[in-house]
Amino acid sequence: MRQELDALLCERYPLIFADRNRSIYESCMGRGFSCDDGWFNLIDTLCECLQSRTDHNKDPQIVAAQVKEKWGELCFYPNLASGEQRGMIAMARAMSTRVCEKCGAPGQLHVSGGTYLTRCSEHVPPGAIPSAEHEALRRTGA
Repeated sequence: MRQELDALLCERYPLIFADRNRSIYESCMGRGFSCDDGWFNLIDTLCECLQSRTDHNKDPQIVAAQVKEKWGELCFYPNLASGEQRGMIAMARAMSTRVCEKCGAPGQLHVSGGTYLTRCSEHVPPGAIPSAEHEALRRTGA
């Protein structure tokens, strides 16, 4: 993620990203946000909802241990979370497979050379196939 978007998230949610400037030996957040800019709004909205649960419902204060892309999905790892907060994180993860990680446009989970990625039609690499098609081919052994 671009540095200015990284900084904006840390400014908006200083308690959630309290470990952002720790060394990578103390917290994986020391690496920053390991995803592209297209998921900025998804992460921003997730953090707004998570912080609201803490501020208004006495849920635990989430501190992000790591935020990254894995298998084409947004992975947000908190230090601890209530059931409601875990549900919000799961929803954001599910939604990330429908949002292009590059630009934020509607997208789809694809497989390209064994790598899973969520892309819109403009950013999908040549030869990538939708993940559902990939799984069907795998099941049939084709």
